[in-house]
Amino acid sequence: MNAISKLFDVWTTAVLKWGRNFAKKQAPKPTLSPGTPVVLELDEMWHYIQNKKNKLWIWKVLDRTTGYLIDWECGARDKETLEKLATRLAALNVSVYWTDKWQVYESLLPASKHVQTKAETHRIERNNCTMRHWCGRFKRKSIIVSKTLEMVNLTVALFARFRVNRVNGNVFDILEEGEMTPNIIIYSEL
Repeated sequence: MNAISKLFDVWTTAVLKWGRNFAKKQAPKPTLSPGTPVVLELDEMWHYIQNKKNKLWIWKVLDRTTGYLIDWECGARDKETLEKLATRLAALNVSVYWTDKWQVYESLLPASKHVQTKAETHRIERNNCTMRHWCGRFKRKSIIVSKTLEMVNLTVALFARFRVNRVNGNVFDILEEGEMTPNIIIYSEL
């Protein structure tokens, strides 16, 4: 954000406001119709909120058939956070849940549809690596921390919309969504 603010000669807060508004408008959280048949891979990745003493876990769900990131939940690495996510996933027609061997998965996912193995979670692991590559705030050895949970959710939504869930698209499609330069100039007066 600092580099963009220098490039356009505007305040960093103007870039932040533009990014927040753009994400809310152009990258809503994906939704699937109830009963949609899916094969899911689940995994969690860590991040920091406000400082490096406050670890935040991002639980992500990837549809193995399409490769789309279909849902995520931010919170602790505990049963309560996974429960929020599992409640939303219950509306789907899930044939298989692929996860690693984290014990919390066993307690909430139906045993008849749940397979725990690191060998079959390669797509979600790749998604985590790609997200760390494209979003500086998620890099493992970074001085960047997120100030708010809202910005973490919006960053994941932008990543899902412009990097993962685009058919034959890429990250540069964000430029085609319009409104990029004019909004920054409008915010510069704030």
